[in-house]
Amino acid sequence: MKILLIEDDVELATSIERFFKIKAHNIDTFYDGFDVINHLEEKNIDYDLYILDVNVPNIDGLEILKFIRKTKIDVPVIIITASLEIETLQTAFNYGCTEYIKKPFNLLELEIRLDRVFYTKTDIVKIEDDFFYDKSSMELKYKEESIKFRKKEKLFVDILFKNIGFIVSNDSIIDYVWEGEVKEKYPIRQLVNTIRNKLPYDIIKTEIGIGYKIEG
Repeated sequence: MKILLIEDDVELATSIERFFKIKAHNIDTFYDGFDVINHLEEKNIDYDLYILDVNVPNIDGLEILKFIRKTKIDVPVIIITASLEIETLQTAFNYGCTEYIKKPFNLLELEIRLDRVFYTKTDIVKIEDDFFYDKSSMELKYKEESIKFRKKEKLFVDILFKNIGFIVSNDSIIDYVWEGEVKEKYPIRQLVNTIRNKLPYDIIKTEIGIGYKIEG
């Protein structure tokens, strides 16, 4: 696996480098945001994973994330942050981060986050023995009966199950569910309430100001 890391704490960066090299991964490490942008503009390297500290010199990790997502839509990006302020997390998920990890952390926690990011999921997502989602047919079934959804409801459920265990940002939901339709206000809450009323019990978790998720 080819990894790009930006972390201005040299000791932490060295530990992360060692962690990946022991696992036979290749890692390019940077300590300055400006250097990362220059590198990405000059080199045509397909990284499998980006790990970005938010607070780095010159160009911060969130701006680097935004830059990456202009061309790399599906590559996992893990944000490292010393803060859990709602504004920081909201911006990170709006810009398309896959997962985040809060400083200080140990390498076992990083490994757990990586397992979440790269865990291979089957088409069938089981919630309970009699409650599951089929990603191939976009059907949510309870006791062998398919729950009926309108188109936008179905798309909302689908994007959450495609990203099960992760927060899906409000902006990502709008892009996926409304498919480019321009509105002054997107009635996400109303949509979620309608879906919840159709479920046997609530499986949708609200991350206030950020988005929604279904626990994996």
